[in-house]
Formats: sequence, structure tokens, C-alpha cells
Amino acid sequence: MFQVNTQQHNYSKANILAQPTYPMNIDESVLGRLAGLSGSQQWILFTSECPRPDLSQFASYNVSCNKIIQMKPSQTMSEVEIVIKAIKSGNASAVVASTSIDLVNQSLLQDLALEHHCEVFFVEGRGKQYH
Repeated sequence: MFQVNTQQHNYSKANILAQPTYPMNIDESVLGRLAGLSGSQQWILFTSECPRPDLSQFASYNVSCNKIIQMKPSQTMSEVEIVIKAIKSGNASAVVASTSIDLVNQSLLQDLALEHHCEVFFVEGRGKQYH
């Protein structure tokens, strides 16, 4: 299984599952694309900087939720480095990262994803969610 972190936070499974979810501010065309990609044998990976995936939102667009993983935060790597590692691993059909990654790096990540038969999407990060 794909693992990004060299060091991981000490979260129990119950604590991770208890975290609230909120529908993401994500374009319908992206949700449609994720639905198609979720039919592959590979994972859809979300960086820890993204809001926790809201499974009911994804289910309403027929995204196979059993193919979604939100990666734990890394104490040693930046979000860009995590996305690069995720793309190069070959385990992901898609990687979803936050828009806090600058536009130049977003473009470079999209090019790298194309080379590795993966797609990368960018959504508003946790810090930009308003409730």
C-alpha cells in the first residue's frame, strides 16, 4: 500500500473517522472525472491539506468511495513533495491537492501526472473553508 509519511501523527482510527466532513467546493466536472477514475484499480488520493472527503457528496456523483484515501500529514515533506511522490508511485489514478500550491507548481504537477498516467486536481484547502 502507498504510504507517504516517514513520520506519522498519532491519530487513532476513531479520531480520524470522527473528524467532521463538509461538501468540498469542487467543480461538477471534476466530480464526474473522479467518478470515472474511481472505476480503475488505482486509488484517488487526497492530501491532508484538502478538506476530509465527504463521502455522501462523492456518492451522489457515483464516485466509488472505497477507492478514496486521504493521506496523513507529513512532518518532513511539503504538499508538493507529497503529490510528486504520490504521482510517481503509480498507485493513484488521481491526486487531489489544495490550491495553496502555487500556480507554477500546479502546472508542473499536472505535467508530471500526465507522464505517469495520473490526473491531479486542486481544491480549496482546509484553511479556506467557511462555515
